[in-house]
Amino acid sequence: MENNNSVLDYYESYNEDQRIYRDSLEFIRTKDILERNLPKKSMKIIDLCGASGHYAYWLAEMGHEVHLMDLSPKHITEAKNNQSKYNAKLVSISRGDARSLNFDDESFDMVLVMGALYHLQEKEDRLLCIKEAKRILRNNGIAVFTYISRHSAMLDGFIHGFIYNSDYGIIDEKLFTGKHNNPENKKGNFTTAYLHTVNNIYEELLYANFTNIKLYGIEGFGSFLNKDDYINDQEKMKKLLYYLRKTEQDMTMMGFSFHQLAICEKHEI
Repeated sequence: MENNNSVLDYYESYNEDQRIYRDSLEFIRTKDILERNLPKKSMKIIDLCGASGHYAYWLAEMGHEVHLMDLSPKHITEAKNNQSKYNAKLVSISRGDARSLNFDDESFDMVLVMGALYHLQEKEDRLLCIKEAKRILRNNGIAVFTYISRHSAMLDGFIHGFIYNSDYGIIDEKLFTGKHNNPENKKGNFTTAYLHTVNNIYEELLYANFTNIKLYGIEGFGSFLNKDDYINDQEKMKKLLYYLRKTEQDMTMMGFSFHQLAICEKHEI
């Protein structure tokens, strides 16, 4: 099992709690996709990489029984503090590793894993995480996994100009291996990460025998836009969200979305 101390150290100093406001298009789109795939009935849900709880509290406000788990002690503290911002409570808030869960088999109707897969560079560890999510999921339950596009580092480099200051080998390594590293812990650089292709995520979810796999581009082509122009203009945002929905499952568009989301189901005889 790979060591994830670098990831833990990164999030202990990074302001993840405010990221939904800095990149609110990702937050808006993720909620939109999830809401369209939620059954009407109340469910028992666990957010396994719940960070400071914004998705978990949103689901709790909808009437679901929601539990949160995260690796970072800082996130656990923030999640508890954030309760005052919402009109709902979480059933439990705990610390843990998504590869080895302290929950009983078939405990939840829905499992969210929105973070762990893009911090596990070794396939064996990602499969452990996926299989653990399936283990605690009830039969006919829904699992949600988010991941980062293999092309995101290259595209982001061109958008922000740092591609011209980088060695080709650094970008090529990410394109061909999916692995991103920050061994010198340079400020402003992302921590240890793995970037998926569409084939990667399909292969890993199929290995765990998940079914009805649906993939979505979260920001889609919005990754390339000045998002503030749309966030601050209701009519522009309405049109953007309309076309992001229209193209969200188009495989020819998928690679342009920095963040992507997989929704799948557990069906066992």
